[in-house]
Amino acid sequence: MSGLDRLLRMSAARGASTLYLSSGSRASVRVDGELQLFEGEPVLTARDVESLLLTLMPERSHEALRTGAATEWICDIEDVGRVRCMSFRDHQGPGGVFRLMPTRSVSADQLGLPRSVQALAIEPEGLVLVVGPRSSGKRTLMSAFVDLINRTRRDHVITIEREINIVHERSQSFISQREVRGSDDDMLAAARGALREDPDVLVIEDLRTGPLMNVALEAAAAGRLVVGGVSAHTAASAVDRIISLYAPEYHRQVQLALADSLRGVIVQVLLRKTGGGRVPAREVLLNTPAVSSVIAEGKTSQLSMAIEGGRRYGMTPLNDALVGLVQSGSVDAREAYRQSTDRAGFLAALKRQGLDTSFVEKLA
Repeated sequence: MSGLDRLLRMSAARGASTLYLSSGSRASVRVDGELQLFEGEPVLTARDVESLLLTLMPERSHEALRTGAATEWICDIEDVGRVRCMSFRDHQGPGGVFRLMPTRSVSADQLGLPRSVQALAIEPEGLVLVVGPRSSGKRTLMSAFVDLINRTRRDHVITIEREINIVHERSQSFISQREVRGSDDDMLAAARGALREDPDVLVIEDLRTGPLMNVALEAAAAGRLVVGGVSAHTAASAVDRIISLYAPEYHRQVQLALADSLRGVIVQVLLRKTGGGRVPAREVLLNTPAVSSVIAEGKTSQLSMAIEGGRRYGMTPLNDALVGLVQSGSVDAREAYRQSTDRAGFLAALKRQGLDTSFVEKLA
């Protein structure tokens, strides 16, 4: 067994998502979002790192390693699975990043998605937004949607992804996953090309440009279900971000399109658990007539109040989820406070539940 194989197996055993090799440092891994050194492993010299990389690197990439150009490849490691490998050279010497890809998707039930959220996967048409900041598990959540669709619908599903991390085996649906590693224009061309293939469901990992958002809205209006990712911290800021992709003279048009096509917004953040690991908290916005009216009128600042008043429909304010995690002992109140986008409201909710809020004075 090569030294790199051994390190990858050790990484998988720890539940790591990424292994890092760097000249002049010990190997390290990312576990539950945090970097950890491999204690007991030696500091790697530039020659050590180069030797480790060569054991897995395809021959076509050897020249890139010699010249210092970045290169990327995928390999399959027994007992580990698929690994996306990247090499680089910095001021210390050669290095490598190895991302361990899950062998199967996590189901909606495993993620604890409520029925109101799972119901979005059976919508025949419309737009579903999966929202969160960086490293919040958006791709895992979107993958769970694809898995649920795959198990419950007989449809043609096309996914447009920056990286294919989880491969979906075909079950009830016909699924085609497309990896687009290029520019925003390449992503747009892939999405437009996908629509010509008449999908029932279109999944776009990152709705980051106006033209790409146009494709999503047009597809939803034409009777397709579109699941799209947006980088934002709240449902309201996600809607605002989409509208801001357009020039002011088009805002009203986009607001009306969203009011008509939007089916729901799921916002997810990941928190550190008190016993180790991470746990999600989610905000859920569903497009009721009241929500549609707020979006159409451009009064997105009122969406948080609409969520508060929509609990009976299955909506969930983020603070409800955060307080629930604190009550159950899963998450420390300080960690939940840091993740809250409405900290005053979070503290008030803690007090209503009779929970201690004195930690705020210590954070000041």
